[in-house]
Order: sequence, then structure tokens, then C-alpha cells
Amino acid sequence: MAYKDDILIKLEDSNKWPGFERPEFLDELNELADSSFEKKTIEGYLASVLIYHQLTEELIRILIESSTFYIQLRVFPQEFQDRKFKNKMFGQLIQELNQSILDEKIHIFVEKANNLNFLRIEIVHRLTTSETIKKVKKQCEKVQIIFNEIWELFDEIYDNYRVTYKDFKKDIDELRELL
Repeated sequence: MAYKDDILIKLEDSNKWPGFERPEFLDELNELADSSFEKKTIEGYLASVLIYHQLTEELIRILIESSTFYIQLRVFPQEFQDRKFKNKMFGQLIQELNQSILDEKIHIFVEKANNLNFLRIEIVHRLTTSETIKKVKKQCEKVQIIFNEIWELFDEIYDNYRVTYKDFKKDIDELRELL
């Protein structure tokens, strides 16, 4: 019964829904990435790419948690356990997200996240073979554009999950009757 109670308690309190643990810090990191990029130095470009990559990883984690909670609500009172992904790397998290509820926006999100990851690998692992800082800058500009698209997509997808949770919350008494 603890699992079922936990799901209902989580549904009742929107602060317990999947989301950012420290949203202000993530905003600060995003601003730091943008300001690092604006320095127009090799270290600024590299710092921005690494920060955008880490922020994207966090967005992926939140989408996985959101999808899991959605599934838990849909199959309630049956159990669907949380996924364990604490030490998983970016590629593994993308695979995990691909095993979630998928719609067109999530497919696009995954594609863009894969592109961002590919570019990060290209930039970091081929840094010593890059002919010019201009080439690195051009690749980093692509990363910045992709990240901004990822952020916008995330907002849309995440908002849809939250609206769905609100709908479930309205019907929480019906869920309790299933117990």
C-alpha cells in the first residue's frame, strides 16, 4: 500500500512532481554559458559547450522522471517503478528517454540532444586537430543554437506533463476509489 499512497501524496502536492531541484542554479549556469560564449575565446567557447551539455543532461533526466510519473498515474493502482539512472552517462540517458512515452516533440528533442552530444564530442576530442579558433567558434555556435531549441522544446514538453498531472489531480478521488 505504501507505493500507492506515495503516488497519491506526490500527485496532491505539485512541489513533489518531477522538476528541477535548484532551478535558480540552472538559470545561473545557463547565463554563465551564454556569457562564456560571448567572451569569444577558446576557453569561453569550450566552457559554454560543456555547460550546455550538462544542462541538456539535466533536462533529459527531468523528462524521464516526468514520463515515469505519467506512466505511474496512467496504470494506477498497478505499480510502475521509478527508473534508476543516477550514474548513467548522456548517451544512456538518451536511450532511457527513448524508452519513455514518445511523441513527435520528444522525438525531436532526442534528435537535437544527440546532435548536441555529437558536436560536443567533435569539439572536445578533435580540439588539437582544429585548424582555427574560427572553426571551433562555428561549431560552438551550432551547439548554442541547438541548446536554445532544446530548451524551448523542453518547456513545451514539460508544460504538457504538468497540465496532465493537474488533470489527474482533479480526479484524485477517483484514483482513491481504485484502492
